[in-house]
Amino acid sequence: MIGRFTKLGVYEELLQSRDFIKVGCGALLALAGFLLGRYVPEFHRQTLISQGLILASVAINGLPVIVGAVRGLLERRVNVDELLALAIIACLLNGELLTAAVVSTIMVLGALIEEATAESARRSIQALIQVAPKKALVLREGREQLVPIEAVCAGDLLLVKPGDQVPVDGQVIEGSSAIDESAVTGEPLPREKGVGDTVFAGTLNHNGVLRIRADKVGADTTLGRVIQLVAEAETHKPQTVAFIDRFARFFTPLILGCALLAWIVTGEFGRAVAVLIVGCPCALILAVPTATVAAIGRAARAGILVKGGQHIENVALADTILFDKTGTLTEGNPRVDAIIPAEGIDRDELLHQAASVECNASHPLARAVMQAALYAQITIDAARDLFTEIGLGVRGRVDGRLVEVGSVSLYGGLAAVPAALQPQLSAIQQRGATPLLVYRDQQPLGMLSVSDRVRGGAGRTVAALKQVGLREIGILSGDHQHSVDLVGQEVGVTRRWSGLKPDDKLAIIRDMQQHNARVIFVGDGINDAPALAIANTGIAMGARGTEVALETADIALMGDDIGKLPLLIALGRRMLLIIKLNLAFGLVFNLVAVLAGAFGLLTPIMGAVVHNVGSVLVVLSSASIGFFREER
Repeated sequence: MIGRFTKLGVYEELLQSRDFIKVGCGALLALAGFLLGRYVPEFHRQTLISQGLILASVAINGLPVIVGAVRGLLERRVNVDELLALAIIACLLNGELLTAAVVSTIMVLGALIEEATAESARRSIQALIQVAPKKALVLREGREQLVPIEAVCAGDLLLVKPGDQVPVDGQVIEGSSAIDESAVTGEPLPREKGVGDTVFAGTLNHNGVLRIRADKVGADTTLGRVIQLVAEAETHKPQTVAFIDRFARFFTPLILGCALLAWIVTGEFGRAVAVLIVGCPCALILAVPTATVAAIGRAARAGILVKGGQHIENVALADTILFDKTGTLTEGNPRVDAIIPAEGIDRDELLHQAASVECNASHPLARAVMQAALYAQITIDAARDLFTEIGLGVRGRVDGRLVEVGSVSLYGGLAAVPAALQPQLSAIQQRGATPLLVYRDQQPLGMLSVSDRVRGGAGRTVAALKQVGLREIGILSGDHQHSVDLVGQEVGVTRRWSGLKPDDKLAIIRDMQQHNARVIFVGDGINDAPALAIANTGIAMGARGTEVALETADIALMGDDIGKLPLLIALGRRMLLIIKLNLAFGLVFNLVAVLAGAFGLLTPIMGAVVHNVGSVLVVLSSASIGFFREER
């Protein structure tokens, strides 16, 4: 019972009033039995009622501990409850009924206090759940209808008035406003949103009236994924917890041996009971999960979604970070700045064919093509039999003909590009833009030049990552060398790889890992998914990243803010430091307490108090992570 309360991934409400009432009733029964037996003359010799009250107290507070210990043994799960259960049973067998009652009351009350303290580390999830909107204003048949959020479907039109929460993930189709996205992205400053922009569920509309189309609802929204994944994150233990698992295998038998030795050497049964009580390693068991949950909660408040405790630990131990370029180091809002048709091909026809294939793709380059087609008022015929060749391009059938859009490598490199287009291709690459070649039935229709801007603050982020001690920082990109070099020079990254396919990125990361590097990879697209999966820690861009990238990654930056990476690394290192301090304190505390109990310096009742003081101190130490401040 006591030890099993430390599973912080379980969200029962341990602080309900009935828990305190039950503990209080047990304590009052023990107190009444003690007073009746000692101070009321007519009961001084006849102690039956007095002992009955004390035994009732033991039944209320001690029996659940004993039952939990027995159940754990039957399920082959050794737990600290076994030590406490033995101490209570030993007191009962030795006739120390009052001691058994007081010890069980103090231990159960201490467990509830530990939970009350540890609850502060979980507040991020509760806050997110409270942020989730409950109702939405839907436009149906020309009328406004206020409906429960469960009744909203993808494709519905919604009205969001000033001061209202955005109820779903969707796209603005009319109006403009400043949106407070701090609940989802951690960014304190509102963002201006207009027609065509994406808004997230749980964000706050400040000053304008917005008409939006629902794209994702309920658990599928960004906020819904955050709540689900943060909750799941607590079930993933960091590697440090393996120390505790190994420790627990021999610790209980060791304490039993110490208690038996103290009894045999001194002949005082009370010392053995005190050793059993203070020997419960609750401070050690709480050391890792409380620190992990506090760190995950603090990261969530900063707009960083960590899927498990081991991932934040891996970030803390990393010495290498590698970035994808497009959509990661760059803004991910590329635009088509040149349309270059092949001889005999009309510009509109070239854009029509490219947009028809790219209309269902999610990469930032595809969005740029779609935006260009929208501005040019080009009719789009969605391609059939669509197939994405990761890292190369997209192909599909438009009006029954095979159309392909992709990089220069799509058809074997520069040699496959017609001579008439090669000068323009070279010019595009020289200015750092990305060329997209368009083919129909394996014949070139022309190419599009797509350019993107480096993210504001990317250079400062790279400098900060160097300051925190990362040994190597690099760019892995499928783009051409000149474009990668321009971005690398602007942000201050000297290690640069270009023209990479997804398997090339895998080979580079594996090679680094074979040389004992601990690699973080940051990306956003489908082509980044293999690298996100193989890296020691994969970090995806949460807002613009593809579903595949988000599912594969270990961590997501909900505001697409790579400037949070130094905070994430510092937070992970703080978590490891607190865990080490907690473990050291727990070991020393238990050792000193066991020795004090064996030498008769602690009675069983004093041991119960001291035991809970140590546990609460560990939880408070872990809770301090929640106040970790970002250095600017």
